[in-house]
Parts: sequence; structure tokens; C-alpha cells
Amino acid sequence: MTPNLIMRFQRQFLLSASLLLAMGSADCLAQMGPGQMGGPMHGAPRGGEPSPSAPEPTSASDLAVVAYKAGLGYISKAKDADSDAAKAADDKKKTKALAKASNLYGKALDRFEDALDKDPGIVDAWNDIGLCELHLGLYDEAVMAYANVLELKPGYSEAYENRAEAYLELNKVAQAKSDYMTLFKNARALADQLMTYMRRWIDERQRDPKGISSEDLAAFIKWADERAAIAQ
Repeated sequence: MTPNLIMRFQRQFLLSASLLLAMGSADCLAQMGPGQMGGPMHGAPRGGEPSPSAPEPTSASDLAVVAYKAGLGYISKAKDADSDAAKAADDKKKTKALAKASNLYGKALDRFEDALDKDPGIVDAWNDIGLCELHLGLYDEAVMAYANVLELKPGYSEAYENRAEAYLELNKVAQAKSDYMTLFKNARALADQLMTYMRRWIDERQRDPKGISSEDLAAFIKWADERAAIAQ
């Protein structure tokens, strides 16, 4: 098991634990009166003296937001580098731009993981982790990230589209087809976008199968042709 997958399982455990803890805390608070919550009410003076105006400590949630926003900044720069690579006039410039993009996606991934260490329930952080991992070729990890997104936010269409891309890169065509059908029923624009990606994937696998059998590839091409005809 890779270190990234171990960290992912740890975060899933923290997510489940934090949800249970929040539920239990809410039940306890509902049964407690103001005098049972560990001392005087917030803002109440002690013995007639005014409350000191000390700053509140930064919460884990606040720190998570700071880390998440930093990750978004790196994502923006990575996309700019991707754009530079697409417009590069020669292979040397393209390679340099792609290396820069990869480095920035890695930094973004670190920030998003830091955010989730502090608050495992940030849906957008899970989603953006999946995006980084797609760009970094960490496809198993991306599938797990999008599974977490869908657990926290069922029906989130973008997660289905991105997860299907990760499935395809793993040659898991049955799972990719299932996610496509979900999008076809609920988000046709994203289904069409995914089909474009599928066509590009087919072209790449016809040049280099990368482990998929000729029979499975032929069956997937037939399925894609049938779905494209239905979508028209």
C-alpha cells in the first residue's frame, strides 16, 4: 500500500470519527443547561470584573481554510503552466512547462491534504485532491478521493466525471461506463464531456494498449459508438 493510500485511509477514519463526535456532542449539549458547560457563559464577567479582551485562538477549521485557499492558488498557477505547455512552440518548452505544472499540482496536493488533516469534512478539498492526483498520475488515490466526495455530497456530478477519467486510466472500463450512465441521466453536458475524454482515451489505447486486451478495447469502442448514437 502506498503512503498516499495509507494517509487516505487515515483521513477516512478521521472523517467518520469527527462526524460521530459531532453527533454525540450535539446530543450532550442539548441536555445541558448554561451552568453545566464548564463555567460562566461566554462574555460574562467574573465577580463583576469586565472580561479581558484576549484574542480567540485560531481554530483547526480556520487553519484548514487557510491551507485550502493556498492549494487553490497553486492549482491556478498549475493550470496556467498547462496552458503554456499546450501553446509551446517546441518540445523543450513544452516539457519545461509540464514539469512546472506537475510541481505546482504536487504543492497544491500538499496544501489540500494539510487542510483535510485539520478538517476531514471539506468536500471541495477532497474534490481538488482528486484533480491533483489525476494530473499527477495517482489514479487509485484519485478514485478514493472522489469516493469521499460522493460520500459527503451524494450526486455531485463533477466527481462522477473525474472519477470516470481515473477509472479509464486504470483500464477499469466497466466502472467508467457506470459513471457515464449516471451522468447521462443527471448531467448530460458532463456526460458529453466525458465521452470526448473516452474518445481520446480510445485513440491513445489503439496506439498503446497499456495493458488492456484487444477484446476489451473493441467492446468498449462498440459501446462508445452506441452511446454516441443514442446521445444525438
